[in-house]
Parts: sequence; structure tokens; C-alpha cells
Amino acid sequence: MADRWTPYLFCSRPARFDMWLGRIAKTEIVLNDCFLLLLGVYFLLGVLPQALMLFICVAWHEVCHAWVAYRAGLPPKSLELFPFGGVARFSVPLAFYPSKEARIALAGPLGSFVLALLALICKKFGGVSSDWLSFFLQVNVILGCFNLLPGLPLDGGRLYRAWRTFQVGAGQATWEGGVLGQIWALLLGLAGLAGFFWGIMDLQSVILALFLFSLASTEKEAWPYLFWRQLWRTRYDRGEGVLKEARWLVASCEQPLGRIVRRFRPGKYNVVAVLDGRGKLCGLVGEKEILQALLEGRWAEPLGKLLS
Repeated sequence: MADRWTPYLFCSRPARFDMWLGRIAKTEIVLNDCFLLLLGVYFLLGVLPQALMLFICVAWHEVCHAWVAYRAGLPPKSLELFPFGGVARFSVPLAFYPSKEARIALAGPLGSFVLALLALICKKFGGVSSDWLSFFLQVNVILGCFNLLPGLPLDGGRLYRAWRTFQVGAGQATWEGGVLGQIWALLLGLAGLAGFFWGIMDLQSVILALFLFSLASTEKEAWPYLFWRQLWRTRYDRGEGVLKEARWLVASCEQPLGRIVRRFRPGKYNVVAVLDGRGKLCGLVGEKEILQALLEGRWAEPLGKLLS
């Protein structure tokens, strides 16, 4: 399963048609393959200077993430930039380091707010007044606030995952963050369509919503990999074996195994009490039997079959 998820989510190489810009320390800087296409569209729409200023603000936002990641000992392998956002890819899942992930996630919005504060100081006390400065101020405020929304792949979603990882584990926290990201993307898309219908905005919000929904879906689908990795690290890498503290769960014999495993906690040994339709105890199933069945691909199999 690691071979399935790792290359897609934590790869260090840019996509096939991406434009490679160079390398800063150990981090490759690339432009997404749609960057030049979108710049051409912005040129035709007459908003190319605004798009370039937005790109500069986004690049600064991502550089702040990368700088804190370096300070935390988790340098990103690559940094992919879009005209309206960026994606940092790491060689290890940040979900396994929730405290560090929270600091890295906060760095981007704080960096954007710093630029907004500098622009405000220049405007209020420096006597500098221009439409470009006002646009620069608005872009950084919106960029900082928007990224704090609690949903993956946004920074707020990473803060949410870091908080929930301590409670439910990295796998479940990632699944929840991905669902929240999809919800925000749908709301943004609906708002963009409504604004386009009423003639108060263009379709950029819809494009951004599709982009966010795609990334949120990718994050959400990674939850089994993160769960297995965290469980393996807890059980074997740290030499804990079967833990002394157990977590008791109750489920009916018709419950599929894939649903039950979402309630497991990597820091405890999980035991499931199996009940029949009348609430009578049929038996106990340990996590080892469930995990072995899942490794064999029996995600939809009823829990009661393990008793036989």
C-alpha cells in the first residue's frame, strides 16, 4: 500500500510537463504546466499585471512555509507554484509530526499578514497612496484569511489535522480534513457560479474551486496509507509491540471491516466486541485479525466472518 500512495503524494519530482526553475538548498522550484496558459488568459483579459502581483504574494507565502519547514528539520523536496496558489511536497508525511505541521502551516498566513501590515503602514504613515498598494494589501489579507479555512489542502486544514491527530490518529484526521476541504471547494464553486450569473465576478473562483476539490480528494484518499504507516510506527518501529492499554469498541457483526478500522487508535491496542442483531455478544476480535483481513483486500467483508 505504501507503493500506491507514496509516489503520488510525497514525490520529489515535478510533473512531466512542469517548468523547472531551479533549486534552493534541497528544494526544487517548479511552475505548474498550466501556468503559462493561465498567464495567456490573464493577458487576454487585461489583468496580467494583477496576476503577476498575485503570483509574487503566493510565492512569498510558500517561501514562508519552506523556511519554517527547514527550521523544523523537514525541508520540502519540491515547491510547485501556480498563479493562484502553491503546493509543497515533502519526502515524509507531515501528518506524523503534528506539532511541526502546525508551525509550518501557520507560517504561510503569518507571512501574508506581515506583507499586508507593511502595506498598511506605507499607506497610513508613509504617505504612499496608490491603487496598486491597495490591491497588494487586499491580496495578502485575502490570501492569509482564505488559507486559514479548516479544510485540506489549505493551511487551516493542516492545523485542523494537527489538532485532530492527537485525538484520532493521522489517518482519520486526514479523512476529516479532506471532507472539509471538499465542502469548502463546493461552497466556493457555487458562490463563483452565482457571482458569474449575477455579473459581479468572473469564473476564476470556479477554477480555483475545482483545483481545491481535486487536491482535497487526493488528501482524503491518502488516509489508509497514513493510518497503516502510523500504526506500524507505533507497533514496530518504536518496539512497543502489543500495548498494555486497550481501546474497546463495539460493532454489529454486519459492519464492514473498512468502516471499523477508521475508529482504531494507533496509540492503543484495539479490541472489538461483536454483537448480533439482538445485542447479544458473539465474541471478541483483536486488531491483528482485522488488519490481516484488510491487508488481503477484504475491506467490505462483514465483521462477523472473522469469528468463524
